[in-house]
Amino acid sequence: MSKRAKIKRKKYWIICYAPELLGGVQRPLVKVLCSDPALLINRVILVKGYDITRRFEDRGMNLYFRIIKVTPSGAFTTLVGHDFAREVISSMVRRHMSKIEVITRVQTKDGHIVKTSVLAMTAHRCHYRQKRAIRLLFEDFLREQAKNLTYEEYIYNIIMRKYDQEMINLAKKIYPIREFLIFKTWAETAWIKPTEIKNRIEGTPEEILKNLEPFKIAR
Repeated sequence: MSKRAKIKRKKYWIICYAPELLGGVQRPLVKVLCSDPALLINRVILVKGYDITRRFEDRGMNLYFRIIKVTPSGAFTTLVGHDFAREVISSMVRRHMSKIEVITRVQTKDGHIVKTSVLAMTAHRCHYRQKRAIRLLFEDFLREQAKNLTYEEYIYNIIMRKYDQEMINLAKKIYPIREFLIFKTWAETAWIKPTEIKNRIEGTPEEILKNLEPFKIAR
């Protein structure tokens, strides 16, 4: 019995651009392999946080972008989340300090749900009632911020650490904070529905692929 022959499609390199919030076509992110433009829609790519923020403390941060549009000039993305390496998070946890962890979901003004994870360490051990009060403060603060922003703006503000000091100051009214980090976000509903994928591709596959760099295996 003969085996079905595998069809090998030619692959091409396509440039992925940052969202407008981060520079758009002025900021290429990475090149990814492509054989069919439709298969690029909803693909998630990873970029090191330091490459965007240029801050030393963000060397352990990953940013996640989802491809939402493909054109003959390249693929366009949206910022859908971030996280930090496990080593960064574990280095914050120390003895004789209380750990306050918040994992909450907030709704942005454009109707999307963003899962947000926060870690704070108090200067010394504190009472469980104080931990609970700080958790509620954090949840209320993030909820208030999110309702006035799009999911992309909300995540952008977090990776740029625009909320850190304000949240630390809020917590200090209850108990002093030694370490603080919003260590993960993820836009759970920010993806293109299968029925809309064809509308996210400008031009025919042939028009898109003809100007791309072919993928070649080094010999």
